[in-house]
Amino acid sequence: MDTSTPGTRGLLRRFRVALALCVLLAGLSLALLSNGRDGFGWSVLNELALFAAAGVAVPFYYELFLRDAEREGFLRELTAALDARGGTGGLRVHAHGRPAPAEKTAFIAEARTEIIEVGVTLRSLTGYFVSRPERDFTDPVRQLLRRGVHITYLIADPDSPLLTAYADSLGDPALPARAAEAARQLSRVAADFAAEGHLGRMTVRHTRQLPTGYLALVDPDGTTGRCRTSPYLPGVRRADSPVLDITRAAHPEVFARYVAYARKALDDSREVAS
Repeated sequence: MDTSTPGTRGLLRRFRVALALCVLLAGLSLALLSNGRDGFGWSVLNELALFAAAGVAVPFYYELFLRDAEREGFLRELTAALDARGGTGGLRVHAHGRPAPAEKTAFIAEARTEIIEVGVTLRSLTGYFVSRPERDFTDPVRQLLRRGVHITYLIADPDSPLLTAYADSLGDPALPARAAEAARQLSRVAADFAAEGHLGRMTVRHTRQLPTGYLALVDPDGTTGRCRTSPYLPGVRRADSPVLDITRAAHPEVFARYVAYARKALDDSREVAS
């Protein structure tokens, strides 16, 4: 399980890049120094230096320039394939329940301006950041923030009597505490991203409204807006509740209602301290 924070992993990445540059430059310098000199020792040194420089340069430039582009291209193709497979006029049903993490990543990958997610605890989302390899979810989110996309996570206020009553109705008195812990973890993730200095900002907020289902909005004010929603059904695990994907282009009135709900939840919320 990967429990390191995004800030720590970012520091390690920068250290690896600096180390790779040092090895590359040292190899090139030794290759230039030994080039054209006579003697078996100089010849061996020249070959080793060239090998070291090439062995570092190829993965270094792939990491620096190509990996993120390849990942984004893959996610775009995956999104298009999923949409084509859904083929339901802007409405897709995941009858089996919560989609796989890869589909979650694909769903948000094309965001241009804003993402809003609403849930009682958003514990599954929190797990994507703190319990999975960074490449699975944290890196794609980092790319969105670099592009200037703003992300807001809304979690039920653990001090709200509505959440207490809901927890009692489920026979789950620890639910408010789990909501509070998930918010704290997400807030730490947001603080680490903020320290990296991206154009976009991640914000975690407690809403006093009681979420009656999970909701994710991608570009809620844009013509290419997308919505993913799942109701909370008594007697059914949240992971097993059916999930609907809706596009603004195909169902503008339905989409607008979910946007209005998210804005209301935002208006009645407070930011979680990191």
